[in-house]
Amino acid sequence: MERVISNTFIEDLEGGILRNILKYVKSDTTLAMEIRKNSINIYYRGGSLIKVRESNPNEYKAYFDKNYIASDDRQSVILECIDNITSVEKTKKLVDVIPKIKQQMDFWMHMKKPNGGEREYQHIVAKENNYGNIGKKSDYFICDIEYSGALNENRNFNFDMIGIKWPSKEENRKCTDNLDLCLIDMNYGDDYFDDQTAFLRNINDMYLFLCDENKLKTLKSEMIDVLKIKSRLGLIYPYKEVTVDFSNKIEIIFIFGNHNPENKELLRELNNLKNTEIFKNISKLADIKISISSFMGYGLYENYMLSIDETINLLESKKIRNYK
Repeated sequence: MERVISNTFIEDLEGGILRNILKYVKSDTTLAMEIRKNSINIYYRGGSLIKVRESNPNEYKAYFDKNYIASDDRQSVILECIDNITSVEKTKKLVDVIPKIKQQMDFWMHMKKPNGGEREYQHIVAKENNYGNIGKKSDYFICDIEYSGALNENRNFNFDMIGIKWPSKEENRKCTDNLDLCLIDMNYGDDYFDDQTAFLRNINDMYLFLCDENKLKTLKSEMIDVLKIKSRLGLIYPYKEVTVDFSNKIEIIFIFGNHNPENKELLRELNNLKNTEIFKNISKLADIKISISSFMGYGLYENYMLSIDETINLLESKKIRNYK
């Protein structure tokens, strides 16, 4: 999926008719702005709060997914589409209803996903590593979430997060042209293992994607543009425009948030993975890592990325009691 917006769009977000949208997003840490083709998506708790699409230069349309309205009062928030946003005044009207939309989404989440959901924690991972003091000092940044497309005529793919590895040491931060691309798979809780094919299926999708040089080249190009735009808009460190380039190294990172140490499914899956042909093949293209937390939290650090063998050893050791 192509990720690009026009210079006019960027300028309107910086200081033009859309500036109040950017200002609001940057002041509200529960929100995240993602770049899409000719549009931006503002996410709240992992769901799309508002989509703003460029229809003509300096003219925009805003959309809200009315399926998030869990009551019969579907007119109480906002129309499905707001046409002809051409002035600061119209943008202000849109910004003014954001709290109401958030309230409706909270109500929907309470009814449909009372324990949150994978996407909500995905949002937290992105926030932790992109903003504030933690973001400055983590070793990874999240460029994009929910990156999807077609693997072939019969199969689509969806990557939870696309990141870059940019270690926080001063000498590393000076280097912008040799960064590692990261494909990140986010899982929350152990329900993921109810589908015993999910883990291998996700790895196989990543392998098929990495084997397609054109798709990989396109992804890298898009992420260069996305990081450039988001850093220019002050949405990601270093909060000023930065242009990066990628090394030939790729990391595949799995996050298993709130994994229950008494559940043996993760250990079983990792042991099974080691004996598969797909693991041998994908290991030639990328390093598979399992992220563990740094004394709680979702900051991503190089020293807390374990290989498959290291993770198996950790799960089997006495460091996690009652696992065996």
